[in-house]
Amino acid sequence: MIYKLLFYIAFFSPYNGYYNLEEIRCPQWVPDSNQLIPQEVALSPMMTLHNKMRCYCQVVKAKERECIVDNVPRAICLGRTKSWVEANFSLRNLNMPGGIVTVPTRNLIVNVE
Repeated sequence: MIYKLLFYIAFFSPYNGYYNLEEIRCPQWVPDSNQLIPQEVALSPMMTLHNKMRCYCQVVKAKERECIVDNVPRAICLGRTKSWVEANFSLRNLNMPGGIVTVPTRNLIVNVE
């Protein structure tokens, strides 16, 4: 009985627990510098977006490369990056179920003669 329980715990445990992957956290930088912003200071929405893009390029992708070099399966490393991107760059609407807005696709018909 106890062995069965241990098997289920090990088999169904999340990969982050097994590989000890920490959550990706990004600092808030002063625009166009390497200084960090204190916790009580808020950025404008444009500067927040700029900060997130800088974090993706400098922190998230570096963590992804470290993860792959540490022999963690590639799918897990890419999944962690994808979940960070979805959490930080997805459009949100509190009035919709689930809160995430899908961007509509549009067809463009072009006549070539």
